Amino acid sequence: MAVGGGDEFSLAATLLTIILLWSLLQWTAPWWLCEMGRRQSISSSNLRQLDRTLTLLPLILLSIVTLDLIWSHYTLDLTHAHVANFGGEQYSSWQRILASLFSEGSPWLAIPLFYSISSFACEKWFGFDDSLFGNEIESNQRAIVLRLHGLLWPFMLLAFVSSNSFAVFSESQLLLGSNLISPSNCIFLIIAGTSLGFWIHLTSKLSQHAPNSVKQLNFVLLLACLTLGSILALRGVLPKAKEWHQFSDSIAMGNEVNLALCASFALLLMSWPFFLFLLTKVHSIRGQARERRWVGLLHIFFHTLIFSWLSGISILYHLPNISSLTSAMWISLTLQIPLAVAGLLGALLPMAGLDARPRPEAWGFFLVMVIASLFFTIREPLTATLAPGLFVSMTSLPLLATHFEKHPFLSIDRRVIESFSLHTLSVLVLCGLNIGMGGSTVGFIIAMVALIMVPATALIFTKINLNLSKFGEEE
Repeated sequence: MAVGGGDEFSLAATLLTIILLWSLLQWTAPWWLCEMGRRQSISSSNLRQLDRTLTLLPLILLSIVTLDLIWSHYTLDLTHAHVANFGGEQYSSWQRILASLFSEGSPWLAIPLFYSISSFACEKWFGFDDSLFGNEIESNQRAIVLRLHGLLWPFMLLAFVSSNSFAVFSESQLLLGSNLISPSNCIFLIIAGTSLGFWIHLTSKLSQHAPNSVKQLNFVLLLACLTLGSILALRGVLPKAKEWHQFSDSIAMGNEVNLALCASFALLLMSWPFFLFLLTKVHSIRGQARERRWVGLLHIFFHTLIFSWLSGISILYHLPNISSLTSAMWISLTLQIPLAVAGLLGALLPMAGLDARPRPEAWGFFLVMVIASLFFTIREPLTATLAPGLFVSMTSLPLLATHFEKHPFLSIDRRVIESFSLHTLSVLVLCGLNIGMGGSTVGFIIAMVALIMVPATALIFTKINLNLSKFGEEE
């Protein structure tokens, strides 16, 4: 996000850039704000107000951006690129006002606006008024909310909002004649932004009450589906029934950037909450391993790196600009190396005391890989080819890692059944993607079904008690 692309000052672009910088304060607030409260003689009410301002200010700035665009469209100020992209005097004043948020030239601004409105509504009226200066649970939940805000604002502004849309010029620009998007797409924009705001607060509560909150997990996943589904429906990025055989050509031509962003976004919105839930659930049932815990951790690292690499190969191999299997393997490796380095550095985060979960190294490993995947996909959309492998790893490894550790009451029979089922489904995902990229719609259907079955099967295994022979139990 830059401060406009014209030769005059742009209020809208400047305020959006301030929001981008403000996100850094949100991300780091659990450190500096709490330290300020301990070191400075500031009243509790003032500290809570400052805490609340961290999420309120972006809404205020974004509202000013919207009002600035509304006034520019209403007065038909053609020195603003956003106005020139829409149309001219043949449109009514009401249509020109709607164009500030719902024109084809720049439809994405509505998502961060409604995201900030719904997040504020959650804190004001829906009982999500946690504070960094409350009890331990409230403080942890608020810290997660602020960090998610600090992550999502840069992603939304860098991935979906172009600063050139808010450029201001010294002379009037030629009309480009964009139209208002359809009413259904307006609804999709509102749903995407609103559900994302609620997703943040429900995810923060889920992270603190994971073992006993299956219903809350379902709500989190539903909100994630509403957000991603609305964006996909808005952009129409999924091929139609007779166009799947051309999907690989479309990827090679760079036409699937929005789909790539949604694939990486799904890692944060869907697989990350499920990973937190499954990680805590498995630990509450099977407990801490007596021995060989480091083997389980190594399995998490190697399984993730291998499956994400194979995922890239499965998708890249059929692209017309990939000459051979060796070429696909090499490109997939070059895409994976930055994510792998980021993830392994993230595994060191618990050393700084950032988390105390059952597997803090795995928590840091996946967290940084998911964040890195979001921003690397903006730079190189093909990074999203690694997302399916990363998804199946995150949704199965909290269970699979226990198979290599010493758990006295976990029989060998059960380990074999769980491992065979989850690995078979994971391989089926990769095979389906490979077949689908070759032009078969059936392949994509198989991949999607298997992709859904991996977390569903892992969740089922945490609930059922297999009555197997005890001769396989470890001593």
